[in-house]
Amino acid sequence: MAFVIVVIVVAAVALLTGGRLSNLKNLQFRFSWLVLAAVVLKVVTNSNLRYTLGISDLLAPKLYMVSLGLVALFVILNIALRGMALIGLGLLGNLAAIFSNGGYMPLKREYFMLIASAEELEKINQGLPAYNYIATGPHTKLYYLSDIFLMPHWIFITKVFSIGDVLLTIGGCIFVWFFLKTPAKKKNGVLKSIGYRSNDKDTVL
Repeated sequence: MAFVIVVIVVAAVALLTGGRLSNLKNLQFRFSWLVLAAVVLKVVTNSNLRYTLGISDLLAPKLYMVSLGLVALFVILNIALRGMALIGLGLLGNLAAIFSNGGYMPLKREYFMLIASAEELEKINQGLPAYNYIATGPHTKLYYLSDIFLMPHWIFITKVFSIGDVLLTIGGCIFVWFFLKTPAKKKNGVLKSIGYRSNDKDTVL
């Protein structure tokens, strides 16, 4: 959540320094429904909804990986947009950590005290995952891509983060800054977006 706020702040600065929301009207994502589907799956797998819907603990991490795969596909399909390459790199880091650890994001064990409930801590103490997270240990793969970094104590929203989260945030900031500050160009009576980087500079979204 803290990283989302960073992107929002960057967007606010862009607007205060001449950027316009109207510059976004010609921005079109390809297959944006993939993100909506991914969000629904993540909400279901990372909350008590999974139990309400009767989703087993074996199926939940698989659905979580599907949700991440949908986001990765969306990024690939829109990779030419400014900032998407860094977003994709950050997502790749998180995906690598999660996929290599059975569908769970490893979280430094001592940090669970900061974010977990008593029930979730009990699961972790038993060596079980808590929703989409699992405690780091000797057998954790790609440890340095996991949620092992701690936010400053005065940040009360997001407590822990990964390298991938940082790259995602930087990419998101580049994206909102560019598209808020850059108006669409007009050529031959047709609005052209300059957001896509390709050999054809007049690629229409």
